[in-house]
Amino acid sequence: MKAGKAIAASKITECANSVSSVRCFGANGLRGYVPRSNQSGNAVLIGRQGALCGNVYFVDGDYYATEHAVVAAPREGVDCCYLFYALAAANLNQFKTAGAQPGLSVERLKKVKVALPDVETQRRIAKTLEQFDVLINDISQGLPAEIEARRKQYAYYRDKLLSFKEKVA
Repeated sequence: MKAGKAIAASKITECANSVSSVRCFGANGLRGYVPRSNQSGNAVLIGRQGALCGNVYFVDGDYYATEHAVVAAPREGVDCCYLFYALAAANLNQFKTAGAQPGLSVERLKKVKVALPDVETQRRIAKTLEQFDVLINDISQGLPAEIEARRKQYAYYRDKLLSFKEKVA
């Protein structure tokens, strides 16, 4: 784990363009775009400043992490997607320091315990959670799946409600 690097706000653009096309992440996720990256590969970013510190983001490829984000690159035997879900579930905001500007230090974050099953189990868990995430957050996939589930539920209860035991007299 390590903190990102400071960058002047004037170097961050709201939209990607021919000069600034690299994603720039701060304490609350994507801040905008910058000319050059300072990180590459898969990692989990943790917001470390402000009331919302402890936010967790999965990033891949080239990106810039500001000083308000902690980069958690997985070590050998740790699946990055699993790490993302485990840290998101850990409610990292509870480890913030009190004060007018709450914050999370790298040292405090290093003390957070995360269960680490074998890497195949980690991948299976991450894949299952990704599938749920798609169903919940991607309306083009989630809505048809929800409609189909409600149709099956309707058919089940319809058949249960309309089936009667015959009385033998």
